[in-house]
Amino acid sequence: MKKYILIAIVSIFIGTAGYSQTSIYTLDYTMGFGTGSMGEYIGKASFRGLTFEGRGFVSDNVSVGALFSWATFYEARENETIVQDYTTLFGNQYRYINVYPMLAQVHYYFGIDPHKTRVYLGGGIGTYSVNKETQIGVWALEENKWHFGVSPEVGVLLPIAYATMINISLRYNYAVKTKNAPDYSWLGLSIGFAWGN
Repeated sequence: MKKYILIAIVSIFIGTAGYSQTSIYTLDYTMGFGTGSMGEYIGKASFRGLTFEGRGFVSDNVSVGALFSWATFYEARENETIVQDYTTLFGNQYRYINVYPMLAQVHYYFGIDPHKTRVYLGGGIGTYSVNKETQIGVWALEENKWHFGVSPEVGVLLPIAYATMINISLRYNYAVKTKNAPDYSWLGLSIGFAWGN
């Protein structure tokens, strides 16, 4: 099932880039701020993230495309206890979460002039690969799961030169709970460059 979702997202990305007359690509530095149970597990913000998007316009105000992203969350905690099945471990913990969203997206843009500032609203749907690890001394508890997820977003494109823009966006990521893993959610603040024709 996950393989088919990934194939569908890649097909949308390639198809819209080839079909649309106008395309935008973005490469952003992304910071992450955990919310819900993810924020409880790792309370520190993530300053290690990267997002790449491709969007093809199907009208003056609407684009469809795909997103590939990566973010690492990390926190060290002293003298913590963790219970896993029938084992209890106590000591200094090093907590990591690496997330890899792969989403199909739709965006709506206010205004039609690509040479002026354009605010946009959008959202994504697809799959999230979540790799969670807790290290205690020589022990490591790992969990690698795939999740279905959604991602509403608001952003702005600021033109700086011909066909080049600064992209700023705020995205809420929500990876749905699975049978064997909790849900994960975080706010992603991105800033980077967008370019297109």
